[in-house]
Amino acid sequence: MASAHVPPRCRLALARPRDTPGLRARTSPAASRDAPRVRSRRAVVMATPASSSDAKTDEENDKASFAIEVERKYDASSVSVETLRETVESLGGVTKGSVTFTDVYYDTPDAALAAKDTWLRARDGAWEIKVPLQGDERRSGGERSVFREVEGAGPCLRELNTALGANPEDGSSDAGTDDEAALAAAMTALGVVPFAEFTTRRAKFELDGASVDVDAASFGHAVCEVEVLCAYASQVPDAEAKVAYVAQRLGLTPLTDSGGKLETYIRRNCPTHVRVLVEAGYLKPEPARAPASKCAGG
Repeated sequence: MASAHVPPRCRLALARPRDTPGLRARTSPAASRDAPRVRSRRAVVMATPASSSDAKTDEENDKASFAIEVERKYDASSVSVETLRETVESLGGVTKGSVTFTDVYYDTPDAALAAKDTWLRARDGAWEIKVPLQGDERRSGGERSVFREVEGAGPCLRELNTALGANPEDGSSDAGTDDEAALAAAMTALGVVPFAEFTTRRAKFELDGASVDVDAASFGHAVCEVEVLCAYASQVPDAEAKVAYVAQRLGLTPLTDSGGKLETYIRRNCPTHVRVLVEAGYLKPEPARAPASKCAGG
């Protein structure tokens, strides 16, 4: 996990529409969703080509160098976007503008992917899949905090097959089939269908080497995220400290009862996914609510 030499790259995630947490094998320009809430922090392993000037095969790019994204979610209701902009700029940070994107998440009707904490999405039509790192037990609030995120239809097809017990190479594209068509065919054969869709408006800022994003989802939920990218797992504690420091400077409040966008959508709209995720330990059960008392005379 650790490495003593200087990393080839340690760049900031500036929340482009395709920036999301996991191990990203950048072997295709294509990539889209928010795995269940991580209230304290989320570290995502992303693979990127070590050098864009090197001519590499897809297989070589799959073995590319790594970066780790460390993120924490905060209560967006505690600060307005305009107030956050003023605070960031007064502290020497910058406003990075805003973007809008639509995520569509896919699974089987019985939530077979969610049962393995695996998340397939298309963000503005670009494919991504988030897969838990083997042996990772770091949790926050019951949810996984480290993901391997893979981008591109071809790599997503291999991960999807693996997650659902098929041969990883089943349906792989050949000379007469493109990756998008191969993935679509495999999803049909495996019974993978959309289960969640929403649009996000993201305001982006940067402060002290961390990106600060405020997301407003189309179904009425908002969340603030602070994130930093580093190259090696040995750098994660420092990245976490930076995330906490930036949040403290901005006066952000950690999430308590609410979650990230996807978790909140699932809790509101997807009872099968909620049951599966709670049973698997990836989500906490909803707290028991006292029965509503009747009004006097009612």
